[in-house]
Amino acid sequence: MIHYVFPRVCELRDLVNEQGNPDAYFKNFDESIMTWPLKKSAWITREQEFQRLDVDAWTSLKNQALPYLTKKNPNGRGWQQLFDILNQARAYIYLDDLGCSCTRFIPTTPKKTPDLEAQLQGLKVLCEVKTINISDDEATARNSMTGSYTSKYLPPKFFGKLDSVLNAAKCQLEDYEGAAEARKIIYLIANFDDSFAEYKADYYQQIDNHLAENRISGIEIVFHNEKTAFHSHISMLSASVFNE
Repeated sequence: MIHYVFPRVCELRDLVNEQGNPDAYFKNFDESIMTWPLKKSAWITREQEFQRLDVDAWTSLKNQALPYLTKKNPNGRGWQQLFDILNQARAYIYLDDLGCSCTRFIPTTPKKTPDLEAQLQGLKVLCEVKTINISDDEATARNSMTGSYTSKYLPPKFFGKLDSVLNAAKCQLEDYEGAAEARKIIYLIANFDDSFAEYKADYYQQIDNHLAENRISGIEIVFHNEKTAFHSHISMLSASVFNE
């Protein structure tokens, strides 16, 4: 049953021998999927994303994810690195929906490169995928199962992190071979401290205002608006949004 509903997720699970490994993400996956409906729903969405990848792209993503399937962060962030890698599938889908062809994951090298390369109407398209994760304070609160205050205003630290991520991605895109004539995209997934996303619309409006005042020339910015408990369709003036 699990293999039928989650064929590609099970391919990930089966990449490692999880018996006796406490840090394996997919340990007891079958049982937990049947017990926790929200987890099952989340992985159904992931399976649908994985199914959009062609065989070569899926193989590349699996190889990138492999080292992180048993690499649990000891500081309360769980398998954050694994999900940062898997989020690249979302950017692949975005490029596919744009009408791109020959979309591929760029092999990793000692020098940092963009994550994806594609072709669109004879033009090279480069895409760097970045995930902004929850703050250290929120990670600590969730790990210790203590309460935390959620504000409708993003803190200055968030915008500092956002600027740092955007500048790093811009450098990776511009330093790649042939980048001068390419269409360059930064695809961003933002995981806010507000776990239910009650203030999501407020946050994106604040980000939009920030980007309007701190423009990055020559780069397209796309945010992935993941479906959450308090879900809103988001639109921005200073960036594009892919709404689930």
